[in-house]
Amino acid sequence: MKSKFIFVCMLCLFQLCNTNEIYNSFDRDFEDNRWAITNERVSEYTNTNRDAKVLLKLHFGHIYGYQFESIPLEVVIISPSGKTEIIPVDLKLKDAAGKELGDCSGDICDVYFQIKPNFKPEIGKYTFRIKNNFNGPYLPNVLGIGISIEDQKKKE
Repeated sequence: MKSKFIFVCMLCLFQLCNTNEIYNSFDRDFEDNRWAITNERVSEYTNTNRDAKVLLKLHFGHIYGYQFESIPLEVVIISPSGKTEIIPVDLKLKDAAGKELGDCSGDICDVYFQIKPNFKPEIGKYTFRIKNNFNGPYLPNVLGIGISIEDQKKKE
């Protein structure tokens, strides 16, 4: 429980420091830190900026010392016009030497993956579905999964 509290505090501090972030959905509801293969995670974002140019990122939180070097995921993006884009992601968690690739503090690690840099979203509501394609009934040691969107124009 103490670990989860520290994780939430760190996430809040990170969000305060990231002034480019315009959306963040991070789902922490994993019973016993297990993400069942049948439990797709869904979030929605409404874009109101016609001139938006954003960085769309996947955020995966896990317990330090993860037993896998990578995990197979799938991100489905449904645009306001109904277009569906399926993006397979082989999320690397460790390098060839076995070193954690995420930002780790204590027993908590956060890995970010750029799904779409310089993305120009349509006006309207987007739906993001994140699927776990792990070869087993559940993916263990998961602290959270989500989508974040950063304004790329502020960075230029």
